Amino acid sequence: MKQEEVIKTICNKDVQYQRNKGVFLITTDSNCKIQIQDRILATHQRYINLRETIPLPRAYQTPYIDKEELCLRLICMNPAVVFEALKPARSIIIASGTLAPLISMHSELGTKFPLEANPRHIISSDRVWIGSLSTCPDGSPLQCIYSELQQVHIQDALGKIVVHVCSITPSGVLCFLPSYWVMNKLITRWQDTGIWNKLESIKNVFQEGRNVRDHNDIMEDYYECAASSRGALLFAVYRGKVSEGMDFKDHQARAVIAIGIPYPNTFETAVKEKMKYNDKYQKERNLLKGREWLQVQAFRPLNQAVGRCVRHRMDWGAVLLVDGRFRNPQYSDQLSKWVREYLNKNHHTFESLLSSANSLESFMQHMKIQETEDT
Repeated sequence: MKQEEVIKTICNKDVQYQRNKGVFLITTDSNCKIQIQDRILATHQRYINLRETIPLPRAYQTPYIDKEELCLRLICMNPAVVFEALKPARSIIIASGTLAPLISMHSELGTKFPLEANPRHIISSDRVWIGSLSTCPDGSPLQCIYSELQQVHIQDALGKIVVHVCSITPSGVLCFLPSYWVMNKLITRWQDTGIWNKLESIKNVFQEGRNVRDHNDIMEDYYECAASSRGALLFAVYRGKVSEGMDFKDHQARAVIAIGIPYPNTFETAVKEKMKYNDKYQKERNLLKGREWLQVQAFRPLNQAVGRCVRHRMDWGAVLLVDGRFRNPQYSDQLSKWVREYLNKNHHTFESLLSSANSLESFMQHMKIQETEDT
């Protein structure tokens, strides 16, 4: 039984005991028996202290009630409301490497842009390798959706893929994952199976930090190790600090492994309400349908992550898109223009990734020779 403190009160010869919370009245009779209603709780020889802790029957305990937290969120469902104030300007320039698909910009900002520029990448095609992977090492299909990522054979397959890329890539390697949950799930599995030990024997391995202080320390160590002969591997998440805005030039990222497509969580209130809003006002305000908007939100961070590794004209690197869905134009068409051009039809099974004429390993060997000649 729960121990509760009571307060003793005396009125003439009547002695009463009341719970500290002031909910139940507890009395004694002439024999000094403490009672609650008709139930005896304790018997005392002489007296009761002014404040004394006694056990209460479970039936009389006050249930613990969690404090209910209410949160008021103001969510802008239509960015055009904000952009409207800029329309009187004579010229507006919106510049970014990941604005595509532009139809989303038109609908969300409620503005037509008569002049659009979507140039090709400055890096020549022989210095960039982009390919997709659609099968596991055992030949089974590979789709990195939520339900599949919970399967141990998929987790093991992804581990082997990362090991292969790290074993043939010099310097730094970035590996992007859909969420911290997936990252933790994979790492835990790989630590149990020995794959993690293999990775650590090949590269210095790092994980993206969630807070600013950890992040800065981790990045400083990663950059230092990436410049070493052993190189480094950094696990990060789409929409995280590493995938947006950070510069990984030259040896800092010779390969990017992009696992899955980072669709927003449709159970989140903001995402769910935005999709409902777009479906409701699609025709009236010329918006994308909810599902179309969701797809744009998935590929924008993917395109940002892919662009981390080739940063200037003389840079070089490779991008491996790990998900069978990229073979389907419905998905590959959502990639940035320069990524689509370099990807073309370079789709692989795990076997062809290792042994074809246009394999990732052959590209790495060619570029290492080229780099030696250039220096």
